[in-house]
Amino acid sequence: MLSKKNKNLFISYCLVVLVPLFIVVLYLNIFAKNRYESNSILLVKQVAETQVANSSSGLGALLGVSNTSREDAQILKEYISSRDMVEKLDKKLNLKQAFYTQKDPVFALSKDASIEDLVEYFNKVVKVDLDEQTMMLHVTSQGFTSDFSLKLNHEILKISDEFINGISKDIAQEQQSFAEKQYQEAAEQLDQARQAVLSYQNENEIFDPELQAKAVATLISGLQTNLAQLRTEERTLLSYLTPEAPQVVALRSQIESVQKQIDAESAKLTSPNNSKLNKNVADFEALKAQVVFATDLYKISLASLEKARLEASRKLKKLVVIAAPRLAEDALYPRKIYISITTFILLNIIFGIGLLIHSIIREHRV
Repeated sequence: MLSKKNKNLFISYCLVVLVPLFIVVLYLNIFAKNRYESNSILLVKQVAETQVANSSSGLGALLGVSNTSREDAQILKEYISSRDMVEKLDKKLNLKQAFYTQKDPVFALSKDASIEDLVEYFNKVVKVDLDEQTMMLHVTSQGFTSDFSLKLNHEILKISDEFINGISKDIAQEQQSFAEKQYQEAAEQLDQARQAVLSYQNENEIFDPELQAKAVATLISGLQTNLAQLRTEERTLLSYLTPEAPQVVALRSQIESVQKQIDAESAKLTSPNNSKLNKNVADFEALKAQVVFATDLYKISLASLEKARLEASRKLKKLVVIAAPRLAEDALYPRKIYISITTFILLNIIFGIGLLIHSIIREHRV
């Protein structure tokens, strides 16, 4: 027969350890619904990387691991766990109904769960692990049926692919749109500069003021040379003729005519009048400088546009499915043996702590 102390200890042990353990085991075997798991492995890869692929070898060249950024993998991992993903999946698969079961309130989602509760539960049954070396994402999804777990994993892959394509195309499109806008503005600026030159030529009825100014300057130089020769000839005649001599008078008339022509041509080049060639040359040079600047800007913007198009194609990414999800045959969850053993150990620890506390209290009372 057990003593009263041992009997009380046995009763306490039954109440604290055995009875809760029995309830847990009973629940796991009768009420807890089996959950099936489907797995897939993903990789974010750049679309256009032919040069890198050619210089690589082995599996890295095939999968483009060297081109997969850590940032892309981290972004996709966070997106799969996000509320946006859950809401899209809920619209397609009705997650609230799929995760709810009346007989299993512990491992299933409650019937009146909010969107926050759904996101929290989703992140319990859907796990995303990132391999830091290969940058591959391992996606596991659980469901109360093997068909649903497989369908859930497929939908996650589909939405993830749309997400990756969407953000890469948006970034590439924004860069290309900016380059196209700069190109259009440069083309308009060049067209305006050219039109300004044409308008100036038509309004002033002159093709190139600089060329005309050079022609006038050449003419003046020739006239001055001729004038110098005539003055030399005049001095020669005056050495043996009087100033009233007919030859001297005729030569002086010729000198005066040449001087007037020089003055008239010089007036075309420089004068207070705004319509003279010196101002025309200055204005036309300014217009030509604007055309040269606009042309250089146009060339730069055109090169930037081509570069943006190449960069846009390089930045496009796609989701590569390394291992596609498969239909599960055995239920992996809940792990009944593991939970039972863990519960038994924890209850024994709690019971031991309780005995220790009870012993300490009893010793202090004595």
